[in-house]
Amino acid sequence: MDSSSVSNRLDIFEIYRRYCEITSEAYAFGEDGYKPVNESKKSELYRDALSQLLQVVESRLDKRMPILEEIPMLMSRLDLMVESCEFSRFYNFMFFICRENGQRSITVSRAIIACKLVLSGRFQLLNQWCSFVEKNQRHNISEDTWRQVLAFSRCVHENLE
Repeated sequence: MDSSSVSNRLDIFEIYRRYCEITSEAYAFGEDGYKPVNESKKSELYRDALSQLLQVVESRLDKRMPILEEIPMLMSRLDLMVESCEFSRFYNFMFFICRENGQRSITVSRAIIACKLVLSGRFQLLNQWCSFVEKNQRHNISEDTWRQVLAFSRCVHENLE
């Protein structure tokens, strides 16, 4: 069986599960928390595995239901508490599936759609944040910026304290 027929059968939950396996295998748990297994080996294996998984995601783009439309279904299957480690992993997964053609960043429009999907009800300033980004962001959103938005959403209150 070729890889294209296998990839066409993967649902969003299976893609997420594989993403979690790949990202978990890249790190080992020790006394000081999670650390890279071996920096050079980890980087190469991690990059290759994620690249292959991204090809699976991209192969689904021409499907009847775009992958972002499946996110609410995936979220309902997962236990995603706002402060949980699992939510952080899921949030990072969103950036991963929003990338196009292996790019290192995502477009502003995709970032806004993804933020509204996953941060709705979790970030009190979501609408204001999205409006600000739409009006002022001139470049694509990097992974570092994406992660900073989650950190910001967790520590800021509606009155910006």
